[in-house]
Amino acid sequence: MNLGNHGTARARGYYHGRSDVRFVRYADDWCVFITRGAKRYAESLREQIRDFLDRNCGLALSVEKTHVTHVRDGFDFLGFHLIQETGQSGRLVPKIRIGLKALQNVQARLNEAMRLRPQQESVALRLQRGSAVVRGWSEYFRIAHNFTDVAGTLDHQAFWIAVKAICRKHDITTAQCVRKYGSTGVIRVGDTCHLETFSGRPMKLDYRGPEPYEPGATDYETDAELDVSFARYNERKRPGNMDLKLRTLQRDQYRCRQCGQAVTDRDSQLDHIRPVACFATFALASVDDNLQTLCLGCHWQKHYAI
Repeated sequence: MNLGNHGTARARGYYHGRSDVRFVRYADDWCVFITRGAKRYAESLREQIRDFLDRNCGLALSVEKTHVTHVRDGFDFLGFHLIQETGQSGRLVPKIRIGLKALQNVQARLNEAMRLRPQQESVALRLQRGSAVVRGWSEYFRIAHNFTDVAGTLDHQAFWIAVKAICRKHDITTAQCVRKYGSTGVIRVGDTCHLETFSGRPMKLDYRGPEPYEPGATDYETDAELDVSFARYNERKRPGNMDLKLRTLQRDQYRCRQCGQAVTDRDSQLDHIRPVACFATFALASVDDNLQTLCLGCHWQKHYAI
């Protein structure tokens, strides 16, 4: 049936008082939207769906987790809270809000990323992990009507989670931490590494999906870029490496010591002039006189070029 006929059929259904049913599914989470239908009809439809899942799919519908409710009372779906409220025009409109459980989950994830980490893990890596949580959560929930209001509250919470993490790591007071790492309401280490903010991403009002995938149009990272990306997050064998890198970058004025090219923490590597294997411990090898900043090309040339 084409779109025109479908629209005509819906119009006839409206004039004859028949219910209009829409089904929305994401993985094993789904909703059935019914207009012009009584609660009794919705409950009978639930029983039909239960029988269909059991007979055709071999799945059991959890009656305890399946709710029949009115949109005015609101319901949670995929982390969002959908409800019908009065809009700016004074008419009832559907609104997508961020659910309470989603707010609790993101606070727990920020604590896991920055506070509940091994003591030796660097501050820079904690901020990078926290920023990854902020970016992913914001990109998903920024279609919500209350995203802007929630973002400011979450920025405040993320700031103090980072402060508590740094205080515990360095055994310093809150005031000392804010003076050393706080800058215009943002926690940062050096000029390039900082904790990103939820409010740094605008609310998204365009609900269209992403552009379709085009084979062969993707730009792949080079081996050198993959090497530095892996090193940014791998501190298992060299704890505190990111803090050393940022401190050395500042000392070298963000330039490669080999070729003089301007670099950032994303396109450079912390290099030991004498190999770590020549020393008894990593700490002994990581004194300032044995550290230098190299761009990706010079680092690759030194260690991997034949």
